[in-house]
Amino acid sequence: MKLNLGCGSKKLEGWINIDSVAEFKPDLVHDVSLPLPYSDDSIDEILAEGLLEHFDKYLRFIIFYDWIRILKVGGIITVVVPNFHKILRRYFKFHFSTFLDNIFGETMWETKKYLGHFGIHKWGYSVKTLTEFVQKFGMEIIKINKKDLSITLVARKRKHIKKELIYNIEINPTVDKKGFSRGSLSVKQAERLISSFLNSELSSR
Repeated sequence: MKLNLGCGSKKLEGWINIDSVAEFKPDLVHDVSLPLPYSDDSIDEILAEGLLEHFDKYLRFIIFYDWIRILKVGGIITVVVPNFHKILRRYFKFHFSTFLDNIFGETMWETKKYLGHFGIHKWGYSVKTLTEFVQKFGMEIIKINKKDLSITLVARKRKHIKKELIYNIEINPTVDKKGFSRGSLSVKQAERLISSFLNSELSSR
């Protein structure tokens, strides 16, 4: 079984195409920021094209773990993200405002539907930072391609990583004016704070 996460209008034959926007008419309408409805070690391959950058520096750990959780040992994941490093270099060299869409995302789908926060980019990656991030989840990098303004990383699941190990990863929050971090948060602490925020948002509606 193969999953095409955040498929948008790019639906693939032979894959289960999943997106939170019903107008795309995916096989499964599902908010990919929430746990996927599949059991551990049950999926052969995952494609996440133009998706990981839509999650912030904390939430991305929780969401990526869920993707790896359902992937079989030996299974393949392909992640495609904007090449933030290259985009910045192009922007400063050419000053084209169109590069801003690559940095911040596009919230209007084909000028027909407003995607809101689903269209916003919340984190940026270089080849180095994407590789380091994926390897934290027990993944073996098979290949990395840089094409135009994108990075495509293909990795194989070497072993199943327990959630407790991911929970213990320390994330540095904001830095001060001198570039030093103000303490750190574990993924577990971040997950608790995110859940508290989301629950308060729901209760206020």
